Amino acid sequence: MTNEDEITGEKVQVFDLSGKLLGMQSRSQFYDEIRKEYKKTGKVTRQVHTIRLFLMNANGGIYLAKRSKLKKENTLLYDKTIGGHIRGTESSEFTVLREAAEELGFPAAALTDSEFVTSLSETNLKIVGIFKKIETLNGFIAKYKYKNGTFSEFPQITTVFIGVFDGPVKFKDGETSGIEIYYPDEIIAELRNNSERYTEDVKTLVPKYINEFKKIVKQIKNK
Repeated sequence: MTNEDEITGEKVQVFDLSGKLLGMQSRSQFYDEIRKEYKKTGKVTRQVHTIRLFLMNANGGIYLAKRSKLKKENTLLYDKTIGGHIRGTESSEFTVLREAAEELGFPAAALTDSEFVTSLSETNLKIVGIFKKIETLNGFIAKYKYKNGTFSEFPQITTVFIGVFDGPVKFKDGETSGIEIYYPDEIIAELRNNSERYTEDVKTLVPKYINEFKKIVKQIKNK
């Protein structure tokens, strides 16, 4: 829970584990309640909708963000490029564009598969990013490791995006301490040999979508 959450009372949609919408709740209150539920029972019965973005450059490198030492969970581990909560009645497409603008500082467009391929050759990727939705997962298990050595895991509905942007990437939120760029074959070997450096999100989602990353690399080369 951040100070911003406390001040704004940011609202999120809350779902049951089947994906049925239950209503709206402030983000901070929701997490207070499910943390207490998890501590008491070892599980939770509700979830929220989030987005996860893996950003690539025009050479096909995948940006992984190193979480700051200021973060309470998954401290100093390499993570997906950005993630965020869907606010109120936002669409997942709007959320990923908002998060990119807020955290990375560049505008982007969320496109269909065919639009994405066309835009690789028709867009100035040094100025505008292009994203495409890969999949929405219900009940995705988000796993967290805390500084005191304890762990927790919460289900979420999450929509995964892959994007391409070739301009400068600089995190604006102060909660990221660095960036590493890995190519698809390289990251698989890295996850196998040095898995302790990465969040569970990376260890789960990068192998799951590795063929999608490789397909985009080919599309970039053929543009």
